[in-house]
Order: sequence, then structure tokens, then C-alpha cells
Amino acid sequence: MSSAVTGWLAGWLRTAVLYVLRSGGPVPRHLGIIMDGNRRYAARARIGKQEGHQAGFDKLHETLFWLLDVGIRNVSVYAFSIDNFKRTKEEVDALMDLAQEKFEALLSDMELIHRYQVKVLVTGDLARVPTKVREAANALVRATEGHSKCVLNICFAYTGSYDFARAVDEVSARVESGRLDALDVNAEAVERSLLTEGLPPVDLLLRTSGEKRLSDFLLWQCGGAHLAFIDTLWPDLSLWDLARVILEYQDLR
Repeated sequence: MSSAVTGWLAGWLRTAVLYVLRSGGPVPRHLGIIMDGNRRYAARARIGKQEGHQAGFDKLHETLFWLLDVGIRNVSVYAFSIDNFKRTKEEVDALMDLAQEKFEALLSDMELIHRYQVKVLVTGDLARVPTKVREAANALVRATEGHSKCVLNICFAYTGSYDFARAVDEVSARVESGRLDALDVNAEAVERSLLTEGLPPVDLLLRTSGEKRLSDFLLWQCGGAHLAFIDTLWPDLSLWDLARVILEYQDLR
């Protein structure tokens, strides 16, 4: 079979799968992804950890195309946990350099972002990251803040515990300043103070690599989410993997 025919067939199958997902039932309003397995992918492929993380970032770009074509309008990804600062300085520095590179690359090539009118958020304790990384992230957020059709929420230097503690502190400060009556402190007040304020709750949470835990990711937001754990390493994720997860979610609705 010629490469042209193979390419046409692959394109046709992709279009067919996306059509089935769009028409098979309600798609998640908000999909959370724990992109796990980059280091195991690197070890299996006998490449450096940084190359494994690079493959993971490349997979995110490809996956975002699929999700937007399916009609999922809010996507949160776990790009870097606060707990990841415990890794070696060499790996953390490499991840920070890669994040800066990718934030700047998105900013310089906005074709995908503009086409789908994607609003990019970078949520987390950005005071912990190098200045150049923080500046690149903030520049990307500012450049897309006028978009309203889709949201890509990149959780970077983030944990759900940090998010919740920060929200409680904010609610407490509002009470102390008189902006909020103590009698009005409730779950809704906390939720409005989370970093994901304005986003709907997570409907579907996907974690790759076979791990079956939340790793302190969007704990409050995932309270009612369907959890999908698959064995595929993140850089190996295929459209077929994604299709199975979404079809399973639709079957439960």
C-alpha cells in the first residue's frame, strides 16, 4: 500500500472516530489529564529523561487537537506538581527550561490557539518557578485572555492541597476585611476562591501509565468525576486510547 493511500486511510479513520465521539453522547465539559509516564517512556526507549519529557509535551499538542475536534471545551493538564521539586536539580532545571520553551513556542505560533479561540491559564504557585518561566507563562495568559470558546488550564507548580489552602486563606482574608460575612462562609465561597474559578467541575479524569491515584490533582474539582486509569504511557497515547475512555464515559451518562 502506498504512503499516500496509507495517509488518506489514516485521515479518514481519524475523521470517522472523531465523528463517532461527537455524536455518541455528551462529551465532558471539563477533562482533567494526569500526563504520567514520561520517565518510564524514556527508560524504555533508552533516551534521556529530558527527551522523555519533550515527547510528553509534544503529545499534549497533538492530543489538544483531538479534544478540541471532539468538542471538549475545558481541559486541565497536570504539567508539574509542587512535589516534583523533590526531584534532582538537574531534572527540575531541565523541566523548567522545557516549560519556558513551550510557553514561548505557543506564544510565537498561535495558529491552534487562534483557530479554536483557546484561552490559556497557567495555575499554580508560580512564585516557586524561575522568573523567566513565570514571565513566559504570564505573557501567554495575557495574549489569550480575550478568547472565550475553549480553555486550556495548565496546572504548573500545582497541587490540589495548595489550591485548597490558598482558597481558605482567601476566604479568611475576605471575612477579616469585611468583604464577606462569616455567616456566608460555605463550600460555594471556597469554590469561588479556587484557582479554577469559572471552570465547570471535572467530568472525566484521565491518568495514563497504569497508576491508580490522583496525586493531589484537582481534588475538589474532581469530586464527581468519572476516573479513567489506562496502562498506556503518556507519550504513547493514541486517538484510540482516548476514544475508548470517552466512549466509556458516554456509556455511563
